[in-house]
Amino acid sequence: MLKLLIPVLLLSSGLTLAQTPKTVSDVVQLQGSYNATIEQVQKNVVNMYVPDGGVAVLDITGQDRFLSYTKNTTYMKVEIKSSGKTVAIKSDVDDGYTYSLAVETLCGRSISVNIIGISSKNTPDKIKPKLLISAPSC
Repeated sequence: MLKLLIPVLLLSSGLTLAQTPKTVSDVVQLQGSYNATIEQVQKNVVNMYVPDGGVAVLDITGQDRFLSYTKNTTYMKVEIKSSGKTVAIKSDVDDGYTYSLAVETLCGRSISVNIIGISSKNTPDKIKPKLLISAPSC
């Protein structure tokens, strides 16, 4: 009985290691701008819902600055503004598709962002995908 119990315990402990990453409970929903700390966005994946042809914005406050990015598609055009405080993401992601973007800061922090495409027919005047990240220090 003990020989049978040990593999079951090992198997169940391995399952807890293979959890999917947490998401910031859809921090950037359809309406409004949102605030989060650098710690929150570092530990989680940020979901941004952007209409096709829309622009999403990441801003950072404090001493940190955006330094570089990596994207996995041509359906997004990403630009770090000259101040390093703003990332603009022009999205041509079709409704129902998701593409990822990784952004690195001067202080060595990383942010993972999912750009989730939605139809521009969804009242674009109410869709404001913007996230303000507070990073008081390195």
